[in-house]
Amino acid sequence: MNYWYKLLGAAIASGLMVACDSSTNNTEGSSVQQNEDQLPEKEQPSVLPIFEKFQPKMNPDAMLDIYNPFGNEDFKIGKVAFSFNIRNHGLGRQNPLMLSLNGGTSQAYDQPNFQLDLNQGTYRAVAYLLNEEGYALKEYGNFSARDFTVGGSKPFPEDDTPYLILHLPNEAQIYPSDEPVVVDFLYLGGGPETDGVEVHVVVDDSAFTLKEVASVKIKNLSKGTHQVKVSLRDAKSGKELDGIFSSYTRNIQIQ
Repeated sequence: MNYWYKLLGAAIASGLMVACDSSTNNTEGSSVQQNEDQLPEKEQPSVLPIFEKFQPKMNPDAMLDIYNPFGNEDFKIGKVAFSFNIRNHGLGRQNPLMLSLNGGTSQAYDQPNFQLDLNQGTYRAVAYLLNEEGYALKEYGNFSARDFTVGGSKPFPEDDTPYLILHLPNEAQIYPSDEPVVVDFLYLGGGPETDGVEVHVVVDDSAFTLKEVASVKIKNLSKGTHQVKVSLRDAKSGKELDGIFSSYTRNIQIQ
């Protein structure tokens, strides 16, 4: 009799152990499945912009001189006369001269003489010509610069540091998605290699370096707003120059 009680007890204990074992395995399996479901999806690689350097058609024979202002003049607040002499290059609505004041967005003028209403301040005027495609002519003599003041303002300090005038892109310029963004600029100095500098073009977090004066096409930009920065950097240290007009930032939009 005792023998049958012992045998029955052993069978019950064995069954309980198997049941517990099975329950544990089911719980572990559920846990593994849940962890797999919670794994983050693999991040898709972001699309990077493509930079392409190119040389626009130039016209080294085109000459532009600023007759007025003469330079280092001080004018009364109000209208300031500008006068230009252009040789070996046409001038008109389809072929204007460009004028940038203090590194601002350049304005187009189809006449060699005009007046601007200016407030008190210190000004640097940089005028330049365009080729048939609307890119800045970059040869010596294609552009001219003058510093002047209005209302007795303090002149710019003397500085031989090279600097830039950014022709393209304009602030808030809108591009269709299939059109490249063109970075086009003037370099005012001896030359990047001679001056020991590089031109650094940055779009969002992607960068491209120029060791010569050229233009850049930026392709493959996603739709939305992007920030373009163009600056001069020391070729050895990589440090950005601290000149007045050595860095520009423009916000553009791709549609």
